[in-house]
Amino acid sequence: MKRYVGLLGVIVVTASLAVVGALGGAYLADRSASRQADPTAVTGRPAPGSGDAGRGPSGSPARSQSPAQSQSPARSESPAPSESSGEQPAPRTYRLDKVIYDRASMSVTLLSAETTGGRLRLNIRYRNDSSVAWPVSCPTVAVDLVSSQVTLPDGRAVRPERTWCAATRAGESFSIKPGEQVDSWAVYPTVPRTGSSFVLSWYDFPDLDVRLR
Repeated sequence: MKRYVGLLGVIVVTASLAVVGALGGAYLADRSASRQADPTAVTGRPAPGSGDAGRGPSGSPARSQSPAQSQSPARSESPAPSESSGEQPAPRTYRLDKVIYDRASMSVTLLSAETTGGRLRLNIRYRNDSSVAWPVSCPTVAVDLVSSQVTLPDGRAVRPERTWCAATRAGESFSIKPGEQVDSWAVYPTVPRTGSSFVLSWYDFPDLDVRLR
C-alpha cells in the first residue's frame, strides 16, 4: 500500500492542525512503475480479484500503493519460489516489529512473518498518530502484485501471489484518520529458512533487511 504525504515543508497552521512533515523527495516516488513492466513474471500470480481468508484492513497510497512513479533498476527474478526443499517446515510465526517508515507521526511497521505451506505471509501496519488524515491508495490488482517483493540471499526476487490491497480495495484511494491504523499483508510463494535473511521492498518505501530468528 502506498502513501501520499504532500508538501512537506514547514507549515504553520492553526493550533488545531499541527503536522509538519518533511515527507517528500524520493520516498514519494513510486517504484511500482519499474516492477510493473512485466506482470507475467510475477511468481504464483493469481487471477485478478482472488482473495485471502483472514485479511486485515490495510491502506495503500496511490502509488502508496497508489501507493508518482520513478524508474528504478529491475531486479532479477526467478521462477523458483521457495528456498526450502524436502519436507515443509512446521507453520511458524516470527514477531518482528521492524519499522519500515516513520515520519511526521505516520509510520509503517512490519509486525510479523508467518511461514506455512511453502508460503511467507508478511503482516504490515500503517498507523497515523498525527493530527491530520493520511491519504493512501491501493493500485489496481495487476499493479499491486508487482509493487512489492522479497529478495532472497541467493538473489532471487519473489513477488506476492496475494495482497490485502488486491483482495479488498484494488484501485481505491482513502485516508487513515488521526489516531487510526490499517493492517495490510502480502503472501509470497517462498519460505526462507529460519535464521536466513531477505530484503523486503514494499511499494515506494525504503528497502528493509529482515532476518527470521
